Amino acid sequence: MPAPIFYVAAPIGDRTGGPEALALLVDSMRKKGVEAYLIPMRNFRGRMQHPEYGKFDAPIVPAMPNHPDGHLVIGEVSPIESRSELSRTPDSHVWMLWLSVNNSPIPKARYYKATEGACSMFPAGSDSKVPAELWPHDDQEITEGPMRTWREARRRKGKAITQIAPSVIETVSIRYAESLMKRDINFGTQSYYGQSFLQSAYRRGSFLLTDYPQSAAAVQVERERNVVSYNGTKGKWKIDHLRRRLPGVEFVPIENMTFDQVRETLARSALYVEIGSLPGRDRLPREAANQGTPTIMLARGAGYCWQDFPIGEKYRFPYTLDWADHMAPVISDTLQDPEEIHATQAEFQEWVAGEPTRYDQALEAWLERAHRGP
Repeated sequence: MPAPIFYVAAPIGDRTGGPEALALLVDSMRKKGVEAYLIPMRNFRGRMQHPEYGKFDAPIVPAMPNHPDGHLVIGEVSPIESRSELSRTPDSHVWMLWLSVNNSPIPKARYYKATEGACSMFPAGSDSKVPAELWPHDDQEITEGPMRTWREARRRKGKAITQIAPSVIETVSIRYAESLMKRDINFGTQSYYGQSFLQSAYRRGSFLLTDYPQSAAAVQVERERNVVSYNGTKGKWKIDHLRRRLPGVEFVPIENMTFDQVRETLARSALYVEIGSLPGRDRLPREAANQGTPTIMLARGAGYCWQDFPIGEKYRFPYTLDWADHMAPVISDTLQDPEEIHATQAEFQEWVAGEPTRYDQALEAWLERAHRGP
């Protein structure tokens, strides 16, 4: 059987976890002698890769050609951008990777939150119980009725009169994404959270292909005992809850930074706190682990799933109304005496260090499956 050729649709030019994971994927395939390319998503702005991803061997071609051995890889964020390729690629050659569940246009994905029936908040054998009253998803519930898709589109694009045209486009995007889920395509996920969504929402199985942070040597900077860093994009709505309770702590946002600046900030931080809702296995807690910086987090999104973030029960907090009252004392105690958290999370740091090996094994299994065919 001829070897498959992979064409990976990506938002070229963006500098976020998704584009990095897709560039890593193409680079990893090519290192194994597999022909693979990035192709630009139709209506995204970029046609040139971000300079920080120049380290990857991930060549860009304008479009996926008609080829019997061509395999199309798309993400969940906007399938309609790949509709041309999807219309002429057999389902057995289509691979949809769920990198960030809650960024999909599909409403049930946007509002998805894990439960104990899908993945566990605590490790096996734990006596801990999930609180009966967890906060609902930050967003609204899915609307119902004949105008449901239009209302959901308006939520995504805003309600001003100037947003009518984008909302019409988004309506089509939602319908297209939902129709794609009815096809017999292949699914992969970047997290156990993603696997739990596909299984609970669609009863669809999926393989796991978790990416890993860019490798780099530890940064040699002095650790500042009172500095706590956080994701400036995902955490900005909630960080003041901690600031009010910990006025003596310096909370430093990680945003608009280069890769080296992120590493340096994490390396000088005594702690990293993750209080955002994670649509997948986000990189910053893992980047922190690579710098020897421990993490305290809210169990939101993928943070709910123990298998995605096994950082120790004491350092993962259910998202309840009084979450900050529980988290703030642990942050304070940890800053005063960091030995316990460092000992607890040594295993997590080793686990993160092993991600490249697990990634390579999962990629090998996927490539073998694609080569073998249905």
